[in-house]
Amino acid sequence: MESKQKRKIKRRRIAVIEPRKSILKNEILKTASFSIIAATSVISMSFYFSGFSESTTIRDIGLIFGILVGVIPLTIHQLKEVQRRDSIDRNLPVFLLALLSSVQSGANLIKAIEQAGERNLGALTPELRNLRANISWGTPIEDAFENFAERTGTRVARRVTVLLEMAMKIGGDVSENLEMIQKHVSDMQNIEKSRKSALQPYTYTIYISFAVFLAVAVLLTTSFFTEIEKVQDGLLESGSGTEGLFGSLANMDIAQLESGLFNMAIIEAVFGGLAAGKIGSGSYVAGTKHVVVMIIISVIAFNIV
Repeated sequence: MESKQKRKIKRRRIAVIEPRKSILKNEILKTASFSIIAATSVISMSFYFSGFSESTTIRDIGLIFGILVGVIPLTIHQLKEVQRRDSIDRNLPVFLLALLSSVQSGANLIKAIEQAGERNLGALTPELRNLRANISWGTPIEDAFENFAERTGTRVARRVTVLLEMAMKIGGDVSENLEMIQKHVSDMQNIEKSRKSALQPYTYTIYISFAVFLAVAVLLTTSFFTEIEKVQDGLLESGSGTEGLFGSLANMDIAQLESGLFNMAIIEAVFGGLAAGKIGSGSYVAGTKHVVVMIIISVIAFNIV
């Protein structure tokens, strides 16, 4: 009977600490709703205005920008979350150093965690304050650490949480354990920085190859295809049709060729941008910004240059 009451109290505490957010306050849902409405509006307007023109350029560009309008807000939201997690990971070694300093000064680990919540550690500070609140409200230390790991949402933070929990259970020289944990996390981050630095030039390679493709495509559309159109006009004026040396060019659809090159540029922008994000930042989500930049460059290159 007593154990059941304890479990009920525990559930109530967790419910107080982690209240469910209202659907109206769900940032992802609000962002997704705005994105869908904005994208639908842009695409609908592009199809409406394309009806007044024989060219499909307005429709194609409107469709592309409609998709971008739908993707960009969600991407920005996700990038903010990525930045928050990066801030947490960057400040974890500082947090561990603060714990080590407090423990060496004579405080126990719980007290050291409470003191660390007063420091300015970027996005890690609110999570430390929440952890401190959980501990002060009597939440079991295992549940408090689990809640902290879930809220931070990073693999490094979860690993640190597990190591801290083990250090508390094992006992012994806590300062030595903290020093080992801090060194381990610092080494992991240094390795990650080295990896990003080594792979950064490959991001530039993707942009260079994309620029070369666009340059060739623009040269084809502005020089080679225009000459073919002149030949077609000459064949029509002479009445030779498909006969003669250049007769095979008479039925060539230049607009379709230009549309094909434009579609190829968009495809390369999408996959190249995602690859650049994965290589440079280790995340396909981070590549969305490269996708947006490349698509905008493609639209400018094919419609303005």
